[in-house]
Amino acid sequence: MQPSIIARASRGTKRPAGARELISPREDPRQRDSRRPAAMDRGRRDPVRSRDPPLHVRAPRGRRRAPSRPPVAWVQARRSTECPPAPDPLGSGAEHETQQGSRADLPADILGLVVGRVPRADDRARLRCACRVWRAAGRVHGRPPLPLPLLVFSDHAFSAFCADGAMTGARRRIPLPSREMAVDVRCVGAVQEWLVSVQLKKGRYFGDGRCFVMNAFSQEVVHLPPPSVATHFVDAYSRSVPITNGSGAVHCTVNGAQYVMSFCKVVLSSSPGSDSNCIMAAISVHRSSAKLALWRPGMTSWCVCHGGCISKFSDIALYQGKVYMFSKVTTNLFVFDVSEDDSGLMVSRVERCVTELPEVVDSYGQRWNVVEWHGKLLLVVTYLGGAEGWHNICKIGVFEVDLSTNPFRFTEINSLDGDCIFISPCSSNSFRACQYDGVEDDLIYFIDGGLYPAKNAPPFNRFVYSMRDGTMAPFAAEIPEGNLRALDSTLMSPTWLFPSE
Repeated sequence: MQPSIIARASRGTKRPAGARELISPREDPRQRDSRRPAAMDRGRRDPVRSRDPPLHVRAPRGRRRAPSRPPVAWVQARRSTECPPAPDPLGSGAEHETQQGSRADLPADILGLVVGRVPRADDRARLRCACRVWRAAGRVHGRPPLPLPLLVFSDHAFSAFCADGAMTGARRRIPLPSREMAVDVRCVGAVQEWLVSVQLKKGRYFGDGRCFVMNAFSQEVVHLPPPSVATHFVDAYSRSVPITNGSGAVHCTVNGAQYVMSFCKVVLSSSPGSDSNCIMAAISVHRSSAKLALWRPGMTSWCVCHGGCISKFSDIALYQGKVYMFSKVTTNLFVFDVSEDDSGLMVSRVERCVTELPEVVDSYGQRWNVVEWHGKLLLVVTYLGGAEGWHNICKIGVFEVDLSTNPFRFTEINSLDGDCIFISPCSSNSFRACQYDGVEDDLIYFIDGGLYPAKNAPPFNRFVYSMRDGTMAPFAAEIPEGNLRALDSTLMSPTWLFPSE
């Protein structure tokens, strides 16, 4: 029996000196060359490659093993942000046609089986780059299991989750279309293979100036209204909604005269490329002021909401057409009913629900994360101890929320039935782990530290928690701390991406 991920992680992850040469510096957006980058799914032709070499090799006791150097061509290919080129340039037209013919001659059923045994999304993208037959094989001949998730950093560099629980180094970047390539573009959310990105606005009011959703593999782009505007609309529409079972009200405006927002998390009800009924909910924090913004296709402005309950949020979720917001200072859950009229989306009702969760001795606070799991809403509660860091976490509880009762019922569960949960500040989701050999289930992978950490804040908590025995171990040690911070040392939240093919 293979040792668990928790056990393997506790043995250390020290790298030999030779392993350093496998990692090349990440590309700075301000130092990109003038070439337009290709999408992850549309690069030059390349044969299928195996997963990255191991980060370390154990040598026999008493002897030092000389570090092995990888082939130069392999290292150069891994340094590219595009699909790696073929090792040798194409020769004559006849030779090129021969290569294409040999690839196209592979039976579709065999190719379909191969795709099903390639767990990583970036490796599948390179496989689809080989030729049209290979691209079509994985989609026509059966449906392979969903690929393992990717962790996308705010600058669109990414790291791949591997079947053994390790992460690859963030050596490659998801290319942006030429129109969207600019400084200060950061990722703030995801659904399936779609990423939500914003660009910081340089000006008097700052905030975010642009917002768009991009398919990481096809580069299809959907532009959204700017989060910050100073245009006076003549058809502004406002509504104040009292908080049921609470005090105060939530004030919402569509086509507002002026507002400034800086998004830190955007959640989507579905993929924006195929569903015109997609709803987006965004949390903005600008100059210590928090706002909730709503949008659907067809709206030319965000529905911007503010109020006392919004300023104290811990996490938000879109579930069955409603927005759920959890307080970070109390155990209150706020439910926003969203309706549609001629102006677009508008909040029609806000209800405060008091939750009763088990108390934990020596815990001074809680951090809540919301995850949808098999059509149910899960609440992952981290009970914090007296100091920073995951070593001082008292307990982690996973609760299934029963929304059919009044008040809501929270039932603690001890198994995910063959699944794993991946949590990050901008995106959290469950994943069917049992579909791959070697991927352990009933684990929760954390890269978390709050949605809007301050400058010079402590690093993100990076650990894996086992629901079977309650143990914790380090996770994502392969990712340097610099990948999670901006140049001014501000923490930049990463996003889990769950491709659909």
